[in-house]
This record gives sequence, C-alpha cells and structure tokens, in this order.
Amino acid sequence: MAVRTLEIECPMCKGAITVDADTGEVLSHKEYKKAVKSFDEFMASEKNKSAELEAKFAAAKEAEKNKMELLNKKFEAAKKNKDLKDPPSGILWD
Repeated sequence: MAVRTLEIECPMCKGAITVDADTGEVLSHKEYKKAVKSFDEFMASEKNKSAELEAKFAAAKEAEKNKMELLNKKFEAAKKNKDLKDPPSGILWD
C-alpha cells in the first residue's frame, strides 16, 4: 500500500511540508530559500531609504515651522485683545 502524502506551505517559514494524509504525521520539511540580493541591489535600496527619510524629515520640519507661525499668530492676537473671551474669526484656540 502506497503512502498518501500532502504537500503544504508552512505558514511560519514558507517552507514545504510533506504530511502523511492518513496519520497527519509530518514526513519532511524543506526550507524556503530566500533569494539573496546582490550588493548593488542592496545599495540601491539603502539609497532609496535614505532619500525617503530625508523627505520625511523635511516634511516634519516644515510642519513644525508652520506650527510655530500659528502659535505666534495666536499669541499676538491674545496680546492685542487681552479682554477678549472668544477667539477672533480665523483663529482656533485649541
């Protein structure tokens, strides 16, 4: 009698598992071989990461600059209107 087997992909490591269909016993496991990047591919991906980080940093820096300008506007409006309880239109007090 021939052994019936099932071959499935391991959900953890993406390797191939051969299982006995009758007993559920694992008969073998073949490791998933991940393709190795070349040095040039690695350097290109790192260069892209560096450019992305620079862009994110520039965006964060611009957001902080805008935040400081908004706070200065609020401060100046508060100095001009010391007795004002409600904010002038166009300025949200947070």
